[in-house]
Amino acid sequence: MKYVRTVLGDVPAQELGVVYSHEHLIIEGGLGVMKKPDLRLNSIEHAVREVEDCKAYGARTFVDCMPLDSGRNPQALVEIANRTGTHIIAATGFHKPMYYDDLHWIYHYSVEQIAQLLIDECEIGMDRHSYNGPLVERNQAKAGFIKGASDYNFISKVSQKLFEAAAIAHKATGIPILTHTEHGTCGLEQIELLSKLGVSPENVIICHMDRNPDLYLHKELASTGCYMEYDNASRIKYHPDQSIVQLILEMIDAGYGNQLLLGTDFALRSYWKAYGGGPGMSYLLQSFVPRLIQEGAPKDTIDRLLMSNPQKAYSISKET
Repeated sequence: MKYVRTVLGDVPAQELGVVYSHEHLIIEGGLGVMKKPDLRLNSIEHAVREVEDCKAYGARTFVDCMPLDSGRNPQALVEIANRTGTHIIAATGFHKPMYYDDLHWIYHYSVEQIAQLLIDECEIGMDRHSYNGPLVERNQAKAGFIKGASDYNFISKVSQKLFEAAAIAHKATGIPILTHTEHGTCGLEQIELLSKLGVSPENVIICHMDRNPDLYLHKELASTGCYMEYDNASRIKYHPDQSIVQLILEMIDAGYGNQLLLGTDFALRSYWKAYGGGPGMSYLLQSFVPRLIQEGAPKDTIDRLLMSNPQKAYSISKET
């Protein structure tokens, strides 16, 4: 039986139900928020309201993708999970370099030291302070995936180092790897790098690829065996929902329906109804998924995108 590591403990994968595969429930602060205040999602009450809105349409599990020292709060995620009765899967690992100043320890610690920090977050418990130190106070909640990230059209030297640490931690724990792509670039390069580091693509989730809805590229990436998570529905400033609907339908027709996941990536308070913005996290199940069905996506395939695919993608790949 496959298990997924949530902030309240390991659960059988099939118990996750409908999964929001890339979310941000809490972002308390950090360099990213200093640069862009709209990133501050610091209210547990508002997070509970958004989650409850999604639950009304059948959501059961939320993947929180805020990694180390960039506003993550493991204890807040535990409280949200308890108050809403949902499963929350939390991240360890790293975002792109803009989230860390040039004196940050990611530049100075060895790959092996960083890998051990990640392993401990997966197997012992997440640091309450997300390693912004110097003291470490571990929470009982453990990380359920390891995040890596690249920049627009390139993977920086420090990001390559962090991917190496993530690969070591994955091989030691079986915890899956999820990656940020900037505007849907470098997905193939990430898979190539991780493969060289001994990570099977089947244990990798590449995110935001629908920001770059190039069908040829998506089929090439999917052919490696990795999962791809689409989360740009409602982002009309980039492209209309029709482009994502068409991409998903074409990927299903190409035989890759078993590798697609869906989320919202609503990391801005201006996207949340609870903060007075919109369209709110419920948009995915309330509006986008019904449109997918209306435009021809089979119901059983939708169930794969929302349930069986993420249940497999976020499973621990080794016996624990």
